[in-house]
Amino acid sequence: MSAADSLKKYAGLYARHEILSTLSLDTSASAFLLGGEDADGLCVLARLVAARLCGLPLDRAFDDYADIAVYPKPPEIKKSSSKSKKSGSAEKQKRAAVTVDDIRDIVGSLYLTPFELPKRIYIIEGAESMSDICQNKLLKSLEEPPRHCSFILCAAGRLLPTVESRCKRVEMPPFSVSTVADELSKFHKDGKAVALAARASRGNLGMAEKMLADSGFGATYAAALDILRTADGSRTFGRTAAIYDKFTREKTDAVLGIMEYLFADIARYAIGVDTVFDVSDVKSVAAGYTAYSAASCADFVREARRRNDANCMPVAVMDTAVLKIMEEKAKCQR
Repeated sequence: MSAADSLKKYAGLYARHEILSTLSLDTSASAFLLGGEDADGLCVLARLVAARLCGLPLDRAFDDYADIAVYPKPPEIKKSSSKSKKSGSAEKQKRAAVTVDDIRDIVGSLYLTPFELPKRIYIIEGAESMSDICQNKLLKSLEEPPRHCSFILCAAGRLLPTVESRCKRVEMPPFSVSTVADELSKFHKDGKAVALAARASRGNLGMAEKMLADSGFGATYAAALDILRTADGSRTFGRTAAIYDKFTREKTDAVLGIMEYLFADIARYAIGVDTVFDVSDVKSVAAGYTAYSAASCADFVREARRRNDANCMPVAVMDTAVLKIMEEKAKCQR
């Protein structure tokens, strides 16, 4: 099941985005760049935008059409190597990256006549995963596409400036935490888990849904809190390291993500602003930080997530981040 399919039950909420009221078959823009934190939510919005560009009712946005092509192709469609077969479930958990073969496929089919719709739409999910080579190969197609073609790029990160400049950029801001909680409660019965996921996702519905689908999310949240509570100087480093010593790469990313949000909340708490997470949780880890030091620690955590994504050893990534956090906290106590 694709990211968009898993969230289509929330399509009515995403359909409130203002861009959908400005689009039609006559829209002059041929390339759209949908940006925001919620990668899965961007995929839902892309299907709705595609439907509007093709003159389809929004309730038909998730039907299969030969003229709406979504990339990267699902693993079962691509020719699988023996290596991919061995990796199995681990690969299913991680979003596939857009490859050079995907871009070749797009470029090679640009001039095909639309089969059943008035336009041919190319949706590129996780566009930020494209290498510079892929983005440069796509550049001319974005700049001078056939009249019957439109591109919709979904990017939770930045692309090359040359690519971004050829697209109409549309930001998808987070929903309010209360809105996300209300939507989640229609499909999930555990009120405590819903409230936690809504806060932890900072109003990003796709993230919240993924958290609720993860039966270990509560433990992940607790681990992030434990790390921040024990990261209080070199004497506690061993105890802190024992918390994350056996983490997988995926678990490391999830914990770092929550730590980043917690540091943002610590900064809010320090200046007397309402927090996203439960204030008692934030207060339990806020001692010793100023707003500035908490913001600096959030930067350390973001850098750690990038290193983790770059296939650095998860334990080494966590060690470096925790030591930097301890050092920053010690500065505040001098």
